[in-house]
Amino acid sequence: MLKKPKIDILSILGEAAAIIDGHFELPSGLHIQSYVDTSVVMQYPSMAAKIAKALVALFDKKADVIFAASAENSIIAQEVARACGARSIFAIEEAGVLKLKGGMTMRPGEKVLIVDNVTMTGRKVKEAAGMVKLYGATPLGIAVIADRSDCGSVADIPLRSLLSYPLETFKPQNCPLCKAKIKLTKMGGKK
Repeated sequence: MLKKPKIDILSILGEAAAIIDGHFELPSGLHIQSYVDTSVVMQYPSMAAKIAKALVALFDKKADVIFAASAENSIIAQEVARACGARSIFAIEEAGVLKLKGGMTMRPGEKVLIVDNVTMTGRKVKEAAGMVKLYGATPLGIAVIADRSDCGSVADIPLRSLLSYPLETFKPQNCPLCKAKIKLTKMGGKK
């Protein structure tokens, strides 16, 4: 039986000031009130190592490869790989297409754990899961620091997180933050 890792992820995110309240526009055009920026945590190696060990503990099978679907997640992928003795790779987006960086690859039959910092729509991890299958590798699961989606699984691959933090979104025309005239910050990324 899989044990839930012992980590107070909310305290870690709070200590690093990674949960930001305000008024944000996602690449989809939807607005949100709180944003989780795990990149600020990754500047502290001791915190990143704790998070990585907890992510590894979410799955009972050992991975050969830890795969980040973006360069921004390559730090946590590297830490997870270090924690479980695996190889770490990441993808980049070129002309709207996800591809592995440089000479990085997955081999048929390798067991791959996909890592993501924050999952909101599941788009990135869906693309990553498709890539794993395209290479003939075996996806073990998707390990996420904060799950703001309602995915639960992606293409029958289990998605497990350290924090489930549902994302309340608003269409601009119905956004209470817009009505309150709270300054809007646009977040980058793909629509």
